[in-house]
Amino acid sequence: MTRPATFLLSALLLVLIVSAGCGGNGTSMLNNTSSSIGTRTLQSLSVSPASADARNSPSGQVQFMATGNFTLAPMTVTSPAVRWSIGNPFATPTPAISIAMSSQPSIDANGLAQCNGFVGIATIVATAPVDPNSSLLQMTAVTPNVSGRASLICP
Repeated sequence: MTRPATFLLSALLLVLIVSAGCGGNGTSMLNNTSSSIGTRTLQSLSVSPASADARNSPSGQVQFMATGNFTLAPMTVTSPAVRWSIGNPFATPTPAISIAMSSQPSIDANGLAQCNGFVGIATIVATAPVDPNSSLLQMTAVTPNVSGRASLICP
């Protein structure tokens, strides 16, 4: 055999050996590249009630509740740890002077909202990190997170 033919035969044999070693269990290497396989993550949040009129609630307060949908069991969790907010959960706080001059709706850490003299529709937002092991305190606008929304009608 000539030198180029021997080289070509050796290269072909090497490709066949390497290819045979990669297929082992019939699973493509592309399917195994994700590090999140088997990791439980939060996919979505829903807030209930979806809309509530404060005038129909005791003391004008409305209790909202979040439900999280996850990739692995338990698939649905009622009342997961969430950050409650009126509007954008990562917005810069309104200066104290503005709050004193105008009425603003509020929501506490447990999802209890009230109008506080505000008239209109407030957007209630529940936000949680995608990783259920992450702390709400470490959550920022740039960390992976999921939000659910509802409306508070303030008469």
